[in-house]
Formats: sequence, structure tokens, C-alpha cells
Amino acid sequence: MLGVKIHYKPKFDKKPILIAALPDMGNVAGLCLNFLINKIDTKIFAEIYSFWPPFVTYKKGIINYLQSSYKFYENSQYNIIFFTGDFNPTDPRRLYELCYEVLKIAEMFNVKLLYSLGASLKPINTIEKLVYAGVNKPEMVNVLNELNLPILEDNGQITGFNGLILGIAQEFNLDGICLLGEIDNPNVIQPKTSQEILKVLLKIINFPSIDLSELEEEEKRKKFMEKQMNYFNKAVNQSELPGIT
Repeated sequence: MLGVKIHYKPKFDKKPILIAALPDMGNVAGLCLNFLINKIDTKIFAEIYSFWPPFVTYKKGIINYLQSSYKFYENSQYNIIFFTGDFNPTDPRRLYELCYEVLKIAEMFNVKLLYSLGASLKPINTIEKLVYAGVNKPEMVNVLNELNLPILEDNGQITGFNGLILGIAQEFNLDGICLLGEIDNPNVIQPKTSQEILKVLLKIINFPSIDLSELEEEEKRKKFMEKQMNYFNKAVNQSELPGIT
């Protein structure tokens, strides 16, 4: 069973929204939440303690035990609750437990709407990376149409916390919207995709403009490193050809 600790209960002028996501492919959701939390004046008001890490550290014979936790942040000025953490559980039982605990906190503060963020692999041979949206109730499709958001098409899955939280939110009668940004490599951080998701999210919630240039610079650094790595791999492969030393 997960441990929950509420440090204090923030007061909101009206029903808050909850933006909840954990690191996923390309760390898209992790980048989004960490960027918002660092850019906006937030405070930690609650934590869910996790079963991680499975070890302790020591220094000069002294044991140090530091249990990680998932954190709730609040900004009462804009009536927003943020939830994030360092890792996305892979064990189904732990994942379900975490989702229920998050939604219990949401219920406690009478959250009116849940936003989840994440990444999706873009189709091969497509150039533009888009941000798609999905909802957890059929009647909310009209909301996406009013916002002029591309809707997730066909059939598919949204794995991990960022998807499951939307399904379990139905049990709490909580409306949910998911924003998924396309990526082409799940093993490389995707600052550009995170930036595109944040542009859409901030517009939807009518939040004041935030400078997203840091993510642009991160994208430039990523591309530079990719070029360097490609150059290195090419050089190594050529050196392995017969007759080349």
C-alpha cells in the first residue's frame, strides 16, 4: 500500500484543474511537468511515497535511507494542481494503486477537470509532428471540436500512468483530456514535442504566456549531439571496412 502525506491543504478560489503526468517515451510528459513547475510559482503540498529505490546508500559506514515520492504541487493563484514524479510504474498493481491515490486527492479538492500529457510515435514518412487530443467521455468530444484540436483517430492504446489515469477518472466522474505529442524516437528526449504540447495546453487553460525558449535551446543541443553521434558512428563504421586503417 502506498503512503500518502498531506503537508497542508491549499485553498482555491474556484474548483482547480489537475495536470498529471509521469515520464514516458522521450520523457515528453516529464519535461512538460518539470518545465511548468519550475516556471510557475508552485509549492509541494502533498506526496505519495513509492516503493523506490530498492536499496540504501552508505558513506563511511553510515547508512542513508531516502525513499522517493511522487509530488503534488499547487498554484492557488491560477487554481492549478500539478502531479508528477521521477518514474512511471511498470508493475500493474502499483500503477493502479498510484492512479487511485492521485484521484482521491483530486476528489478531496473537488477538481473539475483532469489533463494528462504524453507522447505517441508518429507514422513513418510523415514530416510534421502534431499534438492530438483524446477525452475520457464521449460527450466531451464536442469540447475538442470547439478547441479545434486534432482528435486521436482509429484504435490504439495509451500505456502507463498517463493513459490509465484517464480511464480510472471515469469511476470518480471526473472529466479528462489527454494531449499526446508525436515523436520519432522514444529513446531520445524530445524537447520540441514537449514545447508543442505546452503551447496547446496553455492556450486551452487560458494561462498567461510563458517563455518556452528554453525548450527550443534544449532541442538545438539535442540535434547537435545527434549530429556528433552520427558523425562518430559513420567514422567508426568506415574504419571497420576492409583496407581502411
